Amino acid sequence: MAYQFESNASADAMIGVDIRVPDQWMQYDLSDNGLAGLRTKIIQEAGDTPEGRAVIDDFFVDLARVARQITESGLVSAAGSIEKYDDGIFMANVCVFSFLPPRGYEMDPLRMVDHIHPANAVEREGAWLERGQVELLDSGARNPCGRAQGVTDHILEDGTAVRSVVMHTAFDIPGIREKALVTCSSPNVAQQDEVLDLFDAITGTAWFWKREPNPAGVSPTA
Repeated sequence: MAYQFESNASADAMIGVDIRVPDQWMQYDLSDNGLAGLRTKIIQEAGDTPEGRAVIDDFFVDLARVARQITESGLVSAAGSIEKYDDGIFMANVCVFSFLPPRGYEMDPLRMVDHIHPANAVEREGAWLERGQVELLDSGARNPCGRAQGVTDHILEDGTAVRSVVMHTAFDIPGIREKALVTCSSPNVAQQDEVLDLFDAITGTAWFWKREPNPAGVSPTA
């Protein structure tokens, strides 16, 4: 997963981010048509059973909600996995998005994660959310980074709760005004410890790079 930011420090220098995801994960098209096609494909591959369909539907309700919210707020890349095992289905996704703070306002990455979820996201038994900071020294971002993780509910209009394991990590990138947020989620709440370890490992691969312009008369090298 790679992205080049637009608000670079100079007109010629390039600043971007790369994140490594497991080889079997796929890039997502988070448009409505893209999600509908992906849902149909997954149901065909996983087997169209009532139990499997219910799990997949819950996953896509959550994925569509995230997509609608953040495509308007700077979604730049997304990937995920839906894998069938003998004892069930594992599903997870990771989204990367960037946004510009208002002019004259400095947005602290340690506070960027404070208001991602409303209060009712952790009101029900078994839901929890902890906020803090994490050191990702190899990322190239300023440290510490902001992080929120836990098990949260998204409450639908009929009162039904869609529960997910989540991890959000906020980055302050040297040289540009844009901020970056890596958001991971999965409905596999029963394996929340293992899922959070996976999300931590994926987010830990985030690498913000800067490529300076070549001096006049010097050809680029491989």
